[in-house]
Amino acid sequence: MLSVVTIVLAIVLFFSINIFSSTVFKTAQLDLTEERLYTLSQATRNILNDLDEPVTIRFYISDLIREELAGLANYANRVEELLREYERISGGRVNLEIFHPQQFSPEEDQAVGFGIQALPVSAAGEVVYFGLAGSNSTDDEDTIPFFNPGRETFLEYDLSKLIFNLSHPKKTLVALISALPMTADPRNRYAPWVIQSQMDQFFDVRVLGGEFDRIEDEVDIVMLVHPTVLNDRSQYAIEQFLLRGGKALIFVDPHPENYPRPQGQQREYKPPPGHALGSLFDAWGISMSPDFVVGDRTFAQRVNAQSGGRRIVTDFLPWMQLDRQGIEQTDVVTSEIERIGILSPGLLEVSDTSPLAMTPLLFSTPHSVLLEIERVRPFPDPVQLLTDFVASETRYPIAARFVGPLETMFPDGAPVRMNARDEVIGEDPNNPLPEHVAKSNGPVNMIVVADTDILADVTWLRGAPGSAQPVAQNNAFVVNALDNLVGSADLIALRGRGLSGRPFDTVETIRRDSELKFRAKERELVRALGEAERKIQELQQEDQGEAIMSVEQRRTIDGFRADMLAMRAELREVQHALVRDIDALDARLKMINIGAIPVIIGVFAIFLALFRRIRYNRRLRTQRS
Repeated sequence: MLSVVTIVLAIVLFFSINIFSSTVFKTAQLDLTEERLYTLSQATRNILNDLDEPVTIRFYISDLIREELAGLANYANRVEELLREYERISGGRVNLEIFHPQQFSPEEDQAVGFGIQALPVSAAGEVVYFGLAGSNSTDDEDTIPFFNPGRETFLEYDLSKLIFNLSHPKKTLVALISALPMTADPRNRYAPWVIQSQMDQFFDVRVLGGEFDRIEDEVDIVMLVHPTVLNDRSQYAIEQFLLRGGKALIFVDPHPENYPRPQGQQREYKPPPGHALGSLFDAWGISMSPDFVVGDRTFAQRVNAQSGGRRIVTDFLPWMQLDRQGIEQTDVVTSEIERIGILSPGLLEVSDTSPLAMTPLLFSTPHSVLLEIERVRPFPDPVQLLTDFVASETRYPIAARFVGPLETMFPDGAPVRMNARDEVIGEDPNNPLPEHVAKSNGPVNMIVVADTDILADVTWLRGAPGSAQPVAQNNAFVVNALDNLVGSADLIALRGRGLSGRPFDTVETIRRDSELKFRAKERELVRALGEAERKIQELQQEDQGEAIMSVEQRRTIDGFRADMLAMRAELREVQHALVRDIDALDARLKMINIGAIPVIIGVFAIFLALFRRIRYNRRLRTQRS
């Protein structure tokens, strides 16, 4: 009877604890991920604490999801728990309303009216709703039509962005001056680049094209992307905008690989034109050499190449994926960013006489080198670049923040106004220029990036257009920089979160070291093999069609062929050595992950059994005595 009562009480206690914990500790969690992806960031808390007016969140979740769709049920629970955490932290400024829409119900009509997407779940026409609609006191609205499980790692970002947009209905005005097809790329059916689309979500982006002589005061920040044509009046407008307190985000590139190519066939390669900011850079004391690009063995991306007539995969030094080793962690723009993709970047420098102080944001490791630009265009040899690599032991700045006072490079005022025939014309009395500013009232703040390919989709996205997944956080860097320059930093930390793909750093280090060690030997053997084949062909041609070769010729050819066989065997050994260390590490990792836990449990069980046996024997001897 006592045993039965004990079992019944244990079952009751089990269910009681589960019911109590699921009710009281509904939002409790233990986050053991390295980036703490499941913990609300301080940026989210700042957004919620800074709300000046209430925000209403309407969460639409069909009961059928929890009842029959096991794949969505757990995710739905997490979304609801996170929303309740938002409501709790906001102190009542976020009002959460949960609806369970049924088909042909008023709740369904309301969901459809907000743009919540219906998901069909059966051939009979049943649908479910799993989305969110938000509104503020001025009837501004924003929605998440459907919570896609594929974006689970971006859940906090999506929710916080929605609340941030509702609490800041007026967007920052960005003036874009670009020679790259960011807004309509002909190679992608004139669709905008993804970074351009994301900028449009956060900012009011207005494109300035052609020649201009002013940047209006309503503009908050100017974004310059490798402008190739700027007359004196346009340069004056940019300078005066900065001196009046405006901010600038500038992208220039010694080798812009995504610069639009001329239409049609082109017999000769023509390099893209250089940027037109040279005069302003000279006045500011900033420089970027047009003759060199930075290559880095640590960050080099893997590409297909030819070596010895065979197709291989090797490192291409100028194409890089920067990790935390090359990203400044103390600056608010980059502190939460894990990875940045760049292609053939330049080197930024500041002169000793410049009034600006330079703080690098992105930079190479000491295992880097300056490459002459002619070696990377138009048809670079990745294997030869790697074979000739010698580390410079220098960290090269690729992107940097420049802060300091500036004076005008136009002391006499605005340059004269000219027409299309280069004839001087007077100023327009109906549209006078703003008052000339000789020097800035306070420090000028700008960010300069020596790479424009950081903006292109191919640099940081993988997959088909529309469903491509990020392999780097280039978008986070750009939006963070714009946000920071205009003084808003609430979403900066969030934009650096949610990256699911992570590299195996140890494996990558072994691979790089092995490749650098064996690739030069491989090239040497390939050259020797080619030389042996050439000598055999020469000897055979010397025969000039005679039916019988001399004994000496045959011996020589046989000797060369034996050398070729030996070199081929050595070449295979070198090529196998490139992956041997990685294979060995892979085997060890599999053994640890698959076998270690069962072994640990087994050893623990054996020790526990021995301990209990020893204790039992001791107790038995005590009773006998």
